[in-house]
Amino acid sequence: MRAQSQKGMDKLVGFFKTLSWLLFLGALLWSYAYLPTQVVYRMNSSADAVIEKGTFFFGSLAFFLVINIVCIIFLRTLKKVKSSEEGRGLQNKALKKDLTMWVKGFIGILNFFFTLIVVFVAYMNGAQEFQTSYLGGFVYIGPALLLIWFFYLAGLLAKKRN
Repeated sequence: MRAQSQKGMDKLVGFFKTLSWLLFLGALLWSYAYLPTQVVYRMNSSADAVIEKGTFFFGSLAFFLVINIVCIIFLRTLKKVKSSEEGRGLQNKALKKDLTMWVKGFIGILNFFFTLIVVFVAYMNGAQEFQTSYLGGFVYIGPALLLIWFFYLAGLLAKKRN
């Protein structure tokens, strides 16, 4: 029963990871169409930081790809570790499966966080009057999800294993 629920959770996390890639790409394309030619990415009372629309698009895409490639290389390296039921540390099969699932979820959460940032920058640049009260709660969703996911990692690492 536990193996079946583990397999279901792994599929759900994998689906979330794939969905987060599509959400990011959709948000990036939407923001590119919505943004003015000069993009303000930092609002400051003394001076705003401004970049070109294309630079923002390709820079965001490059950052997204680099982070995802690094995470996927780490995931593939983790999967190559030989494990058994009696192994200790990463060589324990159950811990390795849990960590593999955690990394897949981490990739999805990072991508979701990047999606929120792109949408926030697009809204910040496109709105006639930028209203922080409307997006104020969304700013905290990404860091909150990351914090929850790291607490989940701590729980996985603290779990007793054979």
